[in-house]
Amino acid sequence: MKIVISLLSLIIFMILVGVYVKISTPEYVEPVKTYKQETKKEEIVDSFKIERHFEFPARIAFMNIDLKKRSFKYIEMYKLILKVYDRYTLFNLKQFLKAQGVPFSLIEDRGGVKIYILFKSLAQADRVINLFKEYNFKIKLQKLKQRI
Repeated sequence: MKIVISLLSLIIFMILVGVYVKISTPEYVEPVKTYKQETKKEEIVDSFKIERHFEFPARIAFMNIDLKKRSFKYIEMYKLILKVYDRYTLFNLKQFLKAQGVPFSLIEDRGGVKIYILFKSLAQADRVINLFKEYNFKIKLQKLKQRI
């Protein structure tokens, strides 16, 4: 019984190896070429060209940007940072900024919350900065340069 099972296993293994070899080797068919006496040299050369199509796993794009001719424009923006540790103060600041119509973003930080406000010019920020100074909030103003 062991001999029969080993012979069947050997036959199945040989069949699998044969199928694998058949599948893994690509088939190449030599094109049949017929020549006429009247054909031109270019036609003969074109008939020998074999078109091979290969697709890369990802699309490759090439872009050339001439940085010497182009001048970049920059805009200046101002970032106002407030750090708040108290929830009551945070609530009041949010209501104040909403009433003034100022867009802002909140980011939680270690034990507190940072409020970021972006202004396109210092003149826009003056109104809000003066109000924060009246309420004795510690503010930090940074100048940003943004390329467009």
